[in-house]
Amino acid sequence: MRPPGRHLIIGAASLALAAGSGYLTAQAVGAGAPPAKTVTVDVGTGERGPIGPPGPPGPTGPAGGVECPDGFTLSNVVFNAPGGHQTTIVACVKD
Repeated sequence: MRPPGRHLIIGAASLALAAGSGYLTAQAVGAGAPPAKTVTVDVGTGERGPIGPPGPPGPTGPAGGVECPDGFTLSNVVFNAPGGHQTTIVACVKD
């Protein structure tokens, strides 16, 4: 029986390394400290107006974890909407 070709061994090793680096990247990005506080926003219960056009895309942010500037705290921001719907985001909130 003939041993596997060199290209198969290199391909398998490359695939294993790529999978490992993806896992490590996911762990590094998700390893930040949890938000320090929660802020709740109650959205009005009145009728909704027409939806406007989408705005321009913002600039690309830096890669990695979230670092809030001085005077701000990393927080969960909870939006309470009519009908019991909630949306939560993580943001830097001014102290």
